[in-house]
Amino acid sequence: MILTITPNTSIDKAYQLSEPLIDGTVMRVRQCINVAGGKGLNASRAIATCGEDVIATGFCGGNNGKLLRELLLEDGISECFVRVEGETRCCVNVLEPDGRSTEFLEPGSPVSSDDVERLSSKVDELLSTADVVTINGSVPAGFGSDSYAALVRSIRNTGTPVIVDASGELLARGIEERPTMVKPNTDEIGQLLGRTVSSTEEVVAAAEALRERGVERVVVSLGSKGAIMSCAEGTFRGVAPAIDVVNPVGAGDTMVGAFAAGMARSMPADELLAYAMSCATANCLSASTGHFDAAVARELLAETRVERIA
Repeated sequence: MILTITPNTSIDKAYQLSEPLIDGTVMRVRQCINVAGGKGLNASRAIATCGEDVIATGFCGGNNGKLLRELLLEDGISECFVRVEGETRCCVNVLEPDGRSTEFLEPGSPVSSDDVERLSSKVDELLSTADVVTINGSVPAGFGSDSYAALVRSIRNTGTPVIVDASGELLARGIEERPTMVKPNTDEIGQLLGRTVSSTEEVVAAAEALRERGVERVVVSLGSKGAIMSCAEGTFRGVAPAIDVVNPVGAGDTMVGAFAAGMARSMPADELLAYAMSCATANCLSASTGHFDAAVARELLAETRVERIA
């Protein structure tokens, strides 16, 4: 079983427009697709689509929290959330006919110290059956910047692999506790190290620098240019086939979920990177945020190139 932790859950709304977005006007939405969102829940759907058992935890509350749980049930995902008083947020992604995407992200409702303690206890209870854990995304007010570090420390003490997909102080402090894997983009890894990271050589050096801090697997997302992964088996670059993007939101989360599934299966490094990238690419072909077709991912896997570069 794979456990996902999403402190800042949301109802993700994809607004599909029939014409380009015009600022300051009334726009009619052709179609609205609601999904249970937050980075960890997108990863949860990917894990389920990959065929692995998954349990999602985190915070949810109010009428939106009820809808969130119903949407997860429709996706066949088991949940064990901490119920809180605040309303679960909504996030809107406006999709234009030319593929351009504009996101509006609400902040999460604040949580109390008691809520934080209840989530920590919930994670401890679920760890006994977890093969891999993912900790994903932003956090609501009241959930401190050292919260991910505390979770990583607790999880690592059980010997369970843990993936952290976050940014800023959450990631910086989380890395101090040596998570099994992190997945920053070039801007995020540059901020962590206090230097510019753009060329392939700089990305490789930055990934190796994080591994020296005790992170076993560092995956740096390069967007449409693929990804670079540094791990004990070597450093690899993956390049996905060119596609006509429908909705890119959730692709990185899908990649994390596919990595978790592959790690649970002990896949070799090069196969693991190709597998995760093919699922992430398939996500970009779905209008529904954080969803992908497993059959499409299998087709894309045959066209995904991975080469060892160090």
